[in-house]
Amino acid sequence: MKQMRQSLRRLDPGSAAGRAVRLRAALIGVLAVMLLAGCAANDQAPAATAPDAVAPASSVGTAGDGAAGDDAKGGEGQGDAAPEERAEVRLTPGQYLPPLARLQRLEGEKTHLHVDEVRYRASDQKLFQCSYTFGVVNAKDPANMTYLAQNIKHKVPDDERSPGCIHLAWDGDIVYTTHRGNLSNPAFLSGWDISKTDPKDDKKMVPEQIPVLQEPGVSYEGIDVADGFIYVALAKDGLGVYERDPATNVVSRVGELKDIGSTWGLRVVGTTAYLTTLAGELVTVDVTDPTVPKLLGKADTGGVARGLAVDGTMAYVAAGSAGLVLVDASVPTAPKVVGQAPMPGTAIRVDYSAGHAFVAAWNDARAYDVSDPTAPKFIGAARQTQQSTYGANAGDLDTGRPPVTVRNLGIAAHEDIVFIGNWWVLYSYRMLADRTAPNLLLPEDANTIDFGLVAAGETRTVPLMVTNQGTAPLNLFGNWTEGEAFTVSPEQVQVGPGMSTTLQISYTAAATDTAWSNLHIWSDDPDQPKRTAYLTVNREGLGIGRTLPETKVTLLDGSEWSTAEGTGNVQVLAYFATF
Repeated sequence: MKQMRQSLRRLDPGSAAGRAVRLRAALIGVLAVMLLAGCAANDQAPAATAPDAVAPASSVGTAGDGAAGDDAKGGEGQGDAAPEERAEVRLTPGQYLPPLARLQRLEGEKTHLHVDEVRYRASDQKLFQCSYTFGVVNAKDPANMTYLAQNIKHKVPDDERSPGCIHLAWDGDIVYTTHRGNLSNPAFLSGWDISKTDPKDDKKMVPEQIPVLQEPGVSYEGIDVADGFIYVALAKDGLGVYERDPATNVVSRVGELKDIGSTWGLRVVGTTAYLTTLAGELVTVDVTDPTVPKLLGKADTGGVARGLAVDGTMAYVAAGSAGLVLVDASVPTAPKVVGQAPMPGTAIRVDYSAGHAFVAAWNDARAYDVSDPTAPKFIGAARQTQQSTYGANAGDLDTGRPPVTVRNLGIAAHEDIVFIGNWWVLYSYRMLADRTAPNLLLPEDANTIDFGLVAAGETRTVPLMVTNQGTAPLNLFGNWTEGEAFTVSPEQVQVGPGMSTTLQISYTAAATDTAWSNLHIWSDDPDQPKRTAYLTVNREGLGIGRTLPETKVTLLDGSEWSTAEGTGNVQVLAYFATF
């Protein structure tokens, strides 16, 4: 290993020979770890030594148990020794299996669905989805799901786009759907009769749309059904209660409650309706008489409260930046927050099953043990990715740019099975709550770490925080960059559960040409053992600290705005999308 490291110093890293030697060294380390991991017969096998996962003591660090992750080294005083004289140490990867084990990625006719809500019906083991389209899935075997109906779009009067839906709920064979409306799609309440099948294939449904309801100025959000009544969160208009005429399927409003905030999520249990508001509240409403709903109480959740699940009188709220918030509503006139689980992403939706809460948290999907509502315990997280392209000149194939994190918006659970809906497709996982494992978390800007403009002869260093959000120590046993112009330190580091450390990535410019590299992080995270961060320097186009070229845009009110109005000031460009 020492000889290989010396060979790498002598070779030009940009040459084919230099890249080949580095690649062989990398593959040797990975193969050694894979062979050792393959020998493990149990879920939590004893740690094994990876013969080629070796680094000088000065390049090994620890984070956790009170150690300062940025500064800790593997041996005090050894950093002054020459490389050939330093004692070799081994950072031993553990052997773990993921607490959330993937069962299936379900691909149908379309693979860019932008899935929003996902709900599972245990009575017939069907999974329903709202996305760019409406779909129904046979989920009897979560590892071999199949579509019963897919790519179904709504027909809305005076609309040519044929939108999908955002929220759904069912009453037997009628599945109600809603859309809040946006610049491209109208707001509506509708649904589908799923009782009919294809005469040529009884495994395929032929859903028939029920009449569309549109009320002037009304936006339709979360929906639930209880005792034949349809309850809908109406954003700024609070709560609406509706009935469907079984003869015509026409839906009409029979009750309402205004002035309770901008409502989003909704569930009904017994005679109580639970709603979330975008102001960060859980609202309880008495619906003993659905035609005259009455406000009972409110609890401040913080964040932006969206999805929710209710078990008995315990409400689980996906509260955006506030994470998972648990609210005890046993006294419905005085609901109170009793527990909270912060998370790095944005909590969008949540489901509950058998003492566990599952959260679609934008960057990943997460599982928590909530048997003690006052102290939710993290079990594991699953991150999905998608290879994306950035344009003809982005060099995706040439540079090996890593896949991007897929955004999770929908989640449903039944016992130990988890169904996840993200921007692309549906996934199923099995939760194994007794497994402990590390879980590597990188900031989202690892997808493009821009060093900015670096002059010839100058060295610039950029920090990258690495967090272990798992339940066991995380061993980063191989941190390395492609090419000698880029370096990373430390090459190895251990990060304790719940702790963070910082990798220092440096670039020394020989010229002012555009340069790129990949930072490779190899760890014993069983769900994502190899992570890659894309590094770029002196690239063309917009970037932090660069002069913004004059840009003119037409605003929604028809007026024009130019970046020239902000000359001399720091300007932030942001991209927003509505769906």
